[in-house]
Amino acid sequence: MRKDTAARQPAQAEALTRTKPSFHAASALLLSAALAGCGGSPGEAGVAGASLEEGQAESALELRKGSGGDTSSAPTLACAPLCNGSCTPIDLATINTNGAINIALTDQYVYYGGGYGSEVSNDEVGRVPKAGGAKTVLINRLTYVTELVGSGPYAYFSGSGPGLGSKLNRVNPDGTITALPVTGGYPSGVAVDSTRIYWIGNNQYNIYAQPLSGGTASLVVPRDPVSGGLRTSLFADGDSLYYRELGSLSSTMKAPKSGAGAPIKLTRTSWYLDFDDANVYYAASGVYRIPKSGGTAVQLAATGTRVVVDSERIYWLDGTALRAMCKDGTGAQVLASTGESYNLAVDSTGVYWAGEGKIRKIAK
Repeated sequence: MRKDTAARQPAQAEALTRTKPSFHAASALLLSAALAGCGGSPGEAGVAGASLEEGQAESALELRKGSGGDTSSAPTLACAPLCNGSCTPIDLATINTNGAINIALTDQYVYYGGGYGSEVSNDEVGRVPKAGGAKTVLINRLTYVTELVGSGPYAYFSGSGPGLGSKLNRVNPDGTITALPVTGGYPSGVAVDSTRIYWIGNNQYNIYAQPLSGGTASLVVPRDPVSGGLRTSLFADGDSLYYRELGSLSSTMKAPKSGAGAPIKLTRTSWYLDFDDANVYYAASGVYRIPKSGGTAVQLAATGTRVVVDSERIYWLDGTALRAMCKDGTGAQVLASTGESYNLAVDSTGVYWAGEGKIRKIAK
């Protein structure tokens, strides 16, 4: 029986659960009209103060002007057929999948974290070369591994178990593991960029940042004294942090990395986000796109649990298949049949996911 990632966090976050809805494809006409212009964005909704509420997008066929950038200057996306129209998944490694598996990409490797689960204290962190080759288990017999992210040559994970010097750790290119100092309690969310690592400490659900080169952690986003909610699922783009906040807000929130401004409510709560220059893509009983500046969300797929994007396409899992379409709404296709609902990543060479007891890849 599958164990959700949230269920493997400490007791304060164990009540969080994920949903796994089934997939019903949106019509090609709806998608094409809703996404016309590739780099364009749905129009701005009326906003009061710092709250950027998600619109109901009751007619996804209508796009309004004025937000998310000038679509006339957006580059034309070729979006040639993926895999020349016929994709064949490659099995990179066989892994233990009796629990939720996290995956993350570095320059050379696909990392995975998780496995059997806390009931037998045998989660593990391992990696396999992106180009294929032998799998390496870096550490095992962990009680849980709840977050795994990559940046450059390094992977970072939060976990608990024997052999770990910290609840937050860095995996170096040679496979050694370096303990990172952590404050604020167990990291219930971890994100990384090219210069800093960020985490949510589950003592008070403050968000902290620390330079990757070392140094003292700083408080970036204090706990909201009004909502008082749990925070989890932390993400970072160029200048902002995004996270789930439960409680009175129950939303996906956006806050500046600098800590200089107050968080704002972006959209409904979501476990999974990804970004391009203008937009946030998220999965919440469907796949949606919303401008980073806020506004009206456009539904891209009727159901989906995980979404990632590259320069040309949107990719998502829905519990039955791995699917893709061009950002202009054309070229929707099934890349592979899979019962996996989570754990999806993409880079310039391929699309990766964990499913059917394997780390799998579709080469671009």
